[in-house]
Amino acid sequence: MGFITKVAIKKIKNEDVKTAVFSALELINAQQLMQKNNMVVLLKPNVLMGKPAERAVNTHPEVVRAVIQWVKQFNPSKIYVSDSAGGQKPGFTEAAMKESGIQDICVEEGAICVPFEQTEREIYEVKDALELKEISSSRLIREADLIINIPKIKTHGQCTLTCCIKNMFGTVLLANKAKTHAQAAILERFCSALVDIYSVSKPQLTVIDGYYCMEGQGPSSGDVVKLDIILAGYDGVALDSTVCKIIGFDPEEILYLEKAEKKNLGTTESENIEILGETIDSVYRKFKRPKFRPISMPLPRWLADYIGKTIFRAKVKFDAKKCKLCATCWTNCPVNAITPPIDIKKGNIPKWDSKKCITCFCCVELCPHEAVKFKINYIKNAAFSWMGLGFVVFLALITMLILWLLP
Repeated sequence: MGFITKVAIKKIKNEDVKTAVFSALELINAQQLMQKNNMVVLLKPNVLMGKPAERAVNTHPEVVRAVIQWVKQFNPSKIYVSDSAGGQKPGFTEAAMKESGIQDICVEEGAICVPFEQTEREIYEVKDALELKEISSSRLIREADLIINIPKIKTHGQCTLTCCIKNMFGTVLLANKAKTHAQAAILERFCSALVDIYSVSKPQLTVIDGYYCMEGQGPSSGDVVKLDIILAGYDGVALDSTVCKIIGFDPEEILYLEKAEKKNLGTTESENIEILGETIDSVYRKFKRPKFRPISMPLPRWLADYIGKTIFRAKVKFDAKKCKLCATCWTNCPVNAITPPIDIKKGNIPKWDSKKCITCFCCVELCPHEAVKFKINYIKNAAFSWMGLGFVVFLALITMLILWLLP
């Protein structure tokens, strides 16, 4: 048996988030990280877009408050609460922090609420890179004495789960997220990119928001689940693996966990994880899965690229009743596959170019009105692909050969 990592699970009772957070951190002896005087502490919540706390899109502000209050016990010099939300426009993150309630919490608790894109930039080299050799992020990543990851438990249409590892994608600034989606459109390569990004910051401590969670069509359009738990630990891979077991998913199907473990960023092995507090069985609640999960088989890159672009191509649709023509979808599309209608008026919808689309789902994730949906017709896509046509030709040749050989 190798090194044992601790994962604490605490139930939130009577809406007392603070007690659950403090208890979880005490169970793993997290105070050992706070020995240095006048520390600069960086908190990284999940701030995807401007949605109220009860919608479960962003880290719940009360969880952020509890972590800030825990850190304040140790008299740090500064507490930063930072993220870079899903949009490309300047001001998008700031608006999301305000609408989510996180900005108000920071003001009340004396923390510095600042989008990563409003801080000084720095280029970070990725060691043992799987997909990305370097990333551009905030200087706070290097200057912070302690980084605390505060992800939320949500399903994810592309990666199945978004929690600890996926949350650090928010350290990539604005349009660079879309650029990463475009460069690593196939799931395997995108998961490799996520692991590379996580390895740059590798938060020393993680507190998971399992207060209000999301199942189904996450990370922004799914159904809310009031799970009422907090998890805490040091190993993001072990924490994500534990979350999978709590919500009825198999850790082995989360591709970025396999890649992170191989890169020695953590463990998924049960014998190396000590569960403290509640048991997994006592907080178990099976989550509805996202309807779509891209291909993840170990295929040659050229074949994975082809299949990802053909068989697994989604058709994006806009709900004319919900669409407000707010421009979020077309301004955030990394490959300009969405354009506004010629006439900007109620009832009209954006235009989608299927040839340009890389199915990164930025449009689905970021639509503030949940007016963008997607559907994949696997049979039709396969039938009209070169692979499908080749198969038809192959069957025709075999049939002709059989008929020719028959007496």
